[in-house]
Amino acid sequence: MRAEIESGGKLMRRRNLKVALVNTVLAAIILGLYFALSLSHRAQPASVSGFPIYHGNNRQCVAIECAVTWDAAALDEILAVLEERGVRITFAVSGEWVERSPAMLKKIAAQGHEIATMGYAPSKDGGMDFVLKDIQKSLDCIESVLGAEAAPTVYYCGSRASGVSNRAAGRLGLTTVLCTLDLVCTKGSAEDIFKRTEGNTNGGDILLAEPTAAFSKALPYILDYISGKGLTTGSVSGTIYD
Repeated sequence: MRAEIESGGKLMRRRNLKVALVNTVLAAIILGLYFALSLSHRAQPASVSGFPIYHGNNRQCVAIECAVTWDAAALDEILAVLEERGVRITFAVSGEWVERSPAMLKKIAAQGHEIATMGYAPSKDGGMDFVLKDIQKSLDCIESVLGAEAAPTVYYCGSRASGVSNRAAGRLGLTTVLCTLDLVCTKGSAEDIFKRTEGNTNGGDILLAEPTAAFSKALPYILDYISGKGLTTGSVSGTIYD
């Protein structure tokens, strides 16, 4: 009887040891996966795979994404405000606009702003083949003016079907973005545009703007409001990455 008890005790201790070893190995695996995923998350845009980005990881920064394809008469005024404040944002340009305004594109880039693409003809949409060719054409337009070293990494898909746009952009190595808040700069006064910002802007947000006269007048107040919240204003890339 005593021998059986001792034998049973040894078996129990061995079983407990095996369980402890298994638990230790599992804990190590889980810990390793946690750190791997954490590092991966920090290196990747704040998006759910397969969908455009609406919001960034950097909660200390608010991005302004200025879509430039028409009604761009106030660009000089906007650039002057940004230069005076030392702020660098993102200008998402269409290939059509680049062909019409290469000198202005050079000026935007020379001031250190991020250049993104909206595609060549953003008012048009289609299937995968159309969108691929359209985005590539816009990239070629930008490269012809700024050189290959200024190739965009961000694609603002606008009103296009986001699923097709995201897949097409991915094939070209671009990150697809939309926005957290559209300031609707083609409607209303500077005060109206500022009110859309006030109370609706937080760290990590991407604000969509257009280079209208009303936006150029609202911009200083928007920048003051963002800094008053203890946040900085920057580019899309500076906001969607940690």
